Amino acid sequence: MTNTPNEKIPAFIAPIEQVNDGRSLLVNLGGFICVALMLGLANLICRLFLHTDLSYLLRVLIVAVALYFFVPCLILWLWTGKTTGRKTNSSN
Repeated sequence: MTNTPNEKIPAFIAPIEQVNDGRSLLVNLGGFICVALMLGLANLICRLFLHTDLSYLLRVLIVAVALYFFVPCLILWLWTGKTTGRKTNSSN
């Protein structure tokens, strides 16, 4: 991210931008859906072949994945007005 010298960025925004890595809300949604499907498939495989039900753990993992994908995007949207956190060089 390139910033002009007179533009100040709060210290807590930089790590959040690194976690979000410039992903938009739709990309985060797609990533969440893919990871949730993989977790569901892993639970299905464990249930069929290992005869182990991991649904109690699956709920915690889904919540953790949702927090990872959506909380940084939400914080950047509330603080900067953009879900990617990056300012555009458009003229106002």
